[in-house]
Amino acid sequence: MESMNTEETLYTVGEVAETLNVTVRALHHWESQGLVTPTDRSWSNYRLYTPEDVERIQQILIYRATGMRLAEIKQLLADGSSSIDHLRRQREILIDQQSHISEMVRAIDTLLEKEMSDEKLDLDQIGEIIGDAMFAEHRAEAEGLYGDTDDWEISRRRTSSWESHDWAASKRRFEAIDERLVEALRNGVQIESEEAAALVHAHREALSQFFPVTHAKHYLISRCYIGDERFKSYYDNQQEGLAQWLADAIAHVAEANGVDLENPDWA
Repeated sequence: MESMNTEETLYTVGEVAETLNVTVRALHHWESQGLVTPTDRSWSNYRLYTPEDVERIQQILIYRATGMRLAEIKQLLADGSSSIDHLRRQREILIDQQSHISEMVRAIDTLLEKEMSDEKLDLDQIGEIIGDAMFAEHRAEAEGLYGDTDDWEISRRRTSSWESHDWAASKRRFEAIDERLVEALRNGVQIESEEAAALVHAHREALSQFFPVTHAKHYLISRCYIGDERFKSYYDNQQEGLAQWLADAIAHVAEANGVDLENPDWA
């Protein structure tokens, strides 16, 4: 940092950006988000950073390198708490992501093998691709409950021609929605908000790949998210409280669309 040093030990935004290999745009964005504010200004109103400001920017860069979100970094820097708990939590998240990536790689290997051999996937192989080791059992359970319904026949007909890439694409679609749901809960999005309603719509549309899912059906399905430990664990393992948040958001949207939550009808 010696080349940046001035008589008053102040650094311009350009000097900080070049030395720390960060863009000026990023520094401005972090300033707008309240993460770091230049302590001083030059006579021509240019931003000037003190060594303490630079040290704070270095901390932000380190935390960002771990995948930590800006909101979490801001909280960490603002409350003055120990970084150990934050880093331990971030480490757990990264380990979970590492495990998930390994599962996706195994799924891709399965897809490649089946695509090259032109074999039809069986239920166990579909379960491996979508990350559900109990897929065959769950499918049998669902058929026992809904096998005589129109929706089951629609779902069976729609997926009967699905190949490995179709199942993989469906999995990615749900994973993308799950990531948005987790982000919303972490950011304190209220279930009555337009953002929550948009997420509920995306979730319902994803389910509608298999059969038409009305607001009433969506509400009834969502009861499993808090009433069936398997579904509850699926969501809460991604983010504590997500199952309840999603169920409540779906209920709010359903009621807003005329569903009688006391006497919902599968229609």
